[in-house]
Amino acid sequence: LAQAILGSAKLSRRDPRTHVMGCTSSTPAPAGLPLAPREQKAPARDFEKAEDTPASAYSTRASETDEQSKEPLLLVFSETGNGSTPAVEEKPAETIELTELAKDKDVEKAVEEPLADARTAVVSTPTPQSPVKEYFGKFAGAGVAAMPRPPLTQTAFSWFGSFTGMAILGLLHGYFVSPQSPVHLVLLIPSFGAMAVLVFSACKAPLAQPRNVLLGNTIGGTCGWLVFKVMSFAGLESFMWLSAALAVSLTIVIQEHAKAVHPPGGATALAFIIVAPLHALDFVYIFCPALLGAIILVVVGLFTNNLSAARTYPQGWGFGTVSAYKENPEDSAVKAFFGKFAGAGVDGPPAPAMSYSGFSFMGSFLGIAILGLCDTYLSPAMPQLHLKFLIASFGAMAVLVYSQPKAPLAQPRNVLLGNTIGGIVGVCVVKLLEIMGLGGMLWLNGALAVSLTIVLQELTFSVHPPGGATALIYVVLPLIRPLGFEYILSPAFLGAAMLLVIGLLTNNLSAARAYPQGWF
Repeated sequence: LAQAILGSAKLSRRDPRTHVMGCTSSTPAPAGLPLAPREQKAPARDFEKAEDTPASAYSTRASETDEQSKEPLLLVFSETGNGSTPAVEEKPAETIELTELAKDKDVEKAVEEPLADARTAVVSTPTPQSPVKEYFGKFAGAGVAAMPRPPLTQTAFSWFGSFTGMAILGLLHGYFVSPQSPVHLVLLIPSFGAMAVLVFSACKAPLAQPRNVLLGNTIGGTCGWLVFKVMSFAGLESFMWLSAALAVSLTIVIQEHAKAVHPPGGATALAFIIVAPLHALDFVYIFCPALLGAIILVVVGLFTNNLSAARTYPQGWGFGTVSAYKENPEDSAVKAFFGKFAGAGVDGPPAPAMSYSGFSFMGSFLGIAILGLCDTYLSPAMPQLHLKFLIASFGAMAVLVYSQPKAPLAQPRNVLLGNTIGGIVGVCVVKLLEIMGLGGMLWLNGALAVSLTIVLQELTFSVHPPGGATALIYVVLPLIRPLGFEYILSPAFLGAAMLLVIGLLTNNLSAARAYPQGWF
């Protein structure tokens, strides 16, 4: 075998260049260097064709180091151009010879073993999951962490703004115009509790910007009124669950394509369907309270949010007519304050594809329809349990869970804990103020219920706009008050849990959705 190897070395002299692991070198031999014993590997392939073969086909050696490298060197012999004088080529010790790789193996196997090549390596690919496993795998969430708790100073601004906004609405609702007047202002409706959470606590969220607030809530009022009229004209007004599901789901689709997604708009639509006293307002409901109440809260948000140096409201108006404010250190405090009113120039998100809206419609329709059916048929069948399933705040929750499933405000912790906090605060505020003899001050009840809900939500990392509506509902709807503390369990917690489960089942049918993003 040794004679065969030496013979192959003599044949390699046909090429005037050196063969080292399939690569060539024309480095001349330095004079006077000692010769090391010759090492010659058996060729893994025909060396006659080495001139036309890329080096990567034969070699795994590292790039040569410069002369000053401190790495130990190996002496590798080559032939000079005249074919007679041996030459020594310096190579770094990290150069890997095939014979070195086979040092501890059988020599014959080392000669015959093919050199690994990146082009012939087998790349392993992950085994695709079945659609069913992938579907249920989404239920575990994407591992996104919950929203951080804001500083207490920002929580104080949230409380101040929401209390001021809700107090103004309540005062306008009950004192500035007599309820007996034909132009009585109905401004204290449940959806404004949810709107207060967005405008005063999540003021940087796209859902809280003026375009979304004004246009999104008006869309909700319009859809609620139109669906009620069409169902009444068709003689289907007794199918309250169907009217409620259509009003909310159509509101979501129109909001998405008007680039004005706004959760309180869903509550505004649902309130007109299920709160009978609002039917007397007819189409006026679209302008007051839907539009007028939204304008009032936006104006209050401009003044209270921008008192904080850490806040700029709005982030963008969304109507393309207002230039963004640019901070200037030379501006006075008053000029900088009012300059923030122009916004930060942030554009809202684009309208989604129709396929996305299809899943939004399907999920919201099923969610509200199931709650409506339970409220219509299951609650009367078990009167001793005092179950209540459908309230206006679930219209806002449907917008979040089925249209914005990736939003931090729509995650399970926020849905379950945030809405339950709203129920707890609403009941406790009403009970305490009644004990103090202040139960008749509707504006104070509403302002305290919503603002304290926001404070507790921020402290527990569970900001959720429908929770503000859930708190306000217990204040403004006398028919709900007999539930007492049972209101916290049903509908506040139970209804939220049902919408969450339906959201898991419907959102994850879409390849573009993964719900939830994170659990707790």
